[in-house]
Amino acid sequence: MQMVYVAEEDRILFRVNSTDKKEFRFWVTRRYAMLLAKVLWDHKASDPDVSQQPTTEGKQAVQEFKKEKAIEEASFGQKFEDEGNQYPLGESIPLAFQLTYNMKEDGALHLSIRPKEGQGINVVINQDINITLTQLLLTAAKNGDWKLDEWIANNPSKQRENIVIN
Repeated sequence: MQMVYVAEEDRILFRVNSTDKKEFRFWVTRRYAMLLAKVLWDHKASDPDVSQQPTTEGKQAVQEFKKEKAIEEASFGQKFEDEGNQYPLGESIPLAFQLTYNMKEDGALHLSIRPKEGQGINVVINQDINITLTQLLLTAAKNGDWKLDEWIANNPSKQRENIVIN
């Protein structure tokens, strides 16, 4: 996965590779980034290790510990492999438009990202991948001075079951 802020577009380029050299790409707007961040934060809050803490401080401490551990194990320095990739959604990069998600009882987040028309992608995210994806999103948004971290801090998490946002 890669998220890069592209100043000329004032958007984030979100790229996901599969193991069989297929690359799925989307442009992410500020609005969509806020929606995605909210979903990722809701998913993190649903983690039983976090939600079972009796105090806000305890929840924050557990989230911070898990974040540090996941970031330590992530390979942020690894080059994004794009040589010889195929583009199943086409050469032109679609704008991410619809976000559908479902938090499963096993803790997995089923996420669907789709353009206004045509195919999209479905991914399953565990808590560690969530932390990595959140970090990528926040870093890209910071490069665009979108202040996404401030927005999330002012919009507390709410647990949801199955939501379609467009």
